[in-house]
Amino acid sequence: MIKRALCIAAGYIAIILCTVIAVIIFGRSYSLYVPNPYGSDKASFTFSEEGVIENTSVRRCGSYTRFTFKTAGRGECIVTAMVTSEENENNCTMMRADFTVLPAGVLYLNGYDYGGWQFTLFGMGLLTLYSFALSLRAFLRQKKTQFFSHKTMLAFALAVFFGLQSLMYLGLIGATPVRPDIFDSWRVFNLSGFIMMLLFILSIPAIVLFAAFMSVSNLSLIRHEGFGKNNLFGILISIALFVGSCFCAAAALRNPNSTDLELSEIRAAVLRVVISTAFVYFECILLSAMFCTQFAARHEPKYNQDFIIILGCKIGSDGKPLPLLRGRIDRAIAFYRRQLEETGKQACFIPSGGQGVDEVMSEAECMKNYLVEQGIDESIIYSETRSTTTLENMRFSKQIADEHKENANILFSTTNYHVFRSGTFAAKAGMRADGVGAKTKWYFWPNAQIREFIGLLVSEWKVNLLILLSIVAVSTLLANISAVIHWIIR
Repeated sequence: MIKRALCIAAGYIAIILCTVIAVIIFGRSYSLYVPNPYGSDKASFTFSEEGVIENTSVRRCGSYTRFTFKTAGRGECIVTAMVTSEENENNCTMMRADFTVLPAGVLYLNGYDYGGWQFTLFGMGLLTLYSFALSLRAFLRQKKTQFFSHKTMLAFALAVFFGLQSLMYLGLIGATPVRPDIFDSWRVFNLSGFIMMLLFILSIPAIVLFAAFMSVSNLSLIRHEGFGKNNLFGILISIALFVGSCFCAAAALRNPNSTDLELSEIRAAVLRVVISTAFVYFECILLSAMFCTQFAARHEPKYNQDFIIILGCKIGSDGKPLPLLRGRIDRAIAFYRRQLEETGKQACFIPSGGQGVDEVMSEAECMKNYLVEQGIDESIIYSETRSTTTLENMRFSKQIADEHKENANILFSTTNYHVFRSGTFAAKAGMRADGVGAKTKWYFWPNAQIREFIGLLVSEWKVNLLILLSIVAVSTLLANISAVIHWIIR
């Protein structure tokens, strides 16, 4: 584990060092693009100081003339580049730039730009691409070894988030040559913030629709299943999503123009980027929660199970299973019969659930009676009657399974929206188990997905806090990148 962490850290350090070295090596030249509406080849330039920089080329590029300068010495120099009409010398365009040659030889100009900034952009692209690769690898490893974990959900969310970031930075690298005349470090890194804001704005309708759907589903849940604090909590979350989306959109749209912001507006730019990027990150977490709960519900385990745990829930006043519990039992029986048909291997049942204060018998006993009625041999049914929570279901059922067979393959049956959460409790109980889910009403799903979303935020709060602090740090860094470069290599 330590060796792997050191290798990962070494990768990040290597990318950062290579970026700094590339800026120092290639930051010794800079190109000014002067508008050339005349199609003229008549260009000139003047230096306020000799021996600081020198011109290496003057070339016409479409409607612009490009003047390229490189480091010649130390000091400061004001360059005035001019393009004059060949037909009328009174018609001309010019550009002035204040160059400073830093001790490392990098050209620094106009107080906000520097030579080699493209390599900083490329370095950001590599960092996010490397983070994407690590997150994707972690997700695939977790999916294979221990899918039922909030770490799996977190790895998927990070893979999506860093994947979007890497596409943005690498896309900007490809786009900058299209309009090199308007792109400098300040505008490009500001544009990256605008792209995240745009992604966030475009996703708001989906968030609002999800919030509306969750409100409707919770009202349906209250109408069909009765009032509960979890149902009210879902409505409050949907209101928070709607209000939060509107508030964040207003803050993000405060400065919509991404390439013409003045340096005096830097705080507003940083705030906009932080809000937009953080919102996109939370959307990635919600997307991950939706994906993992759906994947877990649709997953079909291998037909090599030794035990099938059936997780209990409320039974009827007559001691018969209610529809929700009956669906779990029927799903377990269907898997049992399919495995017997496919492989000839017979699994044993562990109906799990104690007796509630308002129940006439234990949930496990109710399930056992139903299993026998469906033709299951009583000799392969081992009831677990002590548990009162899902975690206890898993813990006590594991003890029963271990008493009969070591390292047994264990499957649990529950309702489809509850498969992923039940799997996390199985992992906490020290049991590697797979799960199947019985179909149920549509209105259970939004609550389940929000519950996993909140569970991920709470269980992995350290990582989430680190990501949010990184978003603030990177946004502030990129908005002040020129000053940072000047400070590092002055």
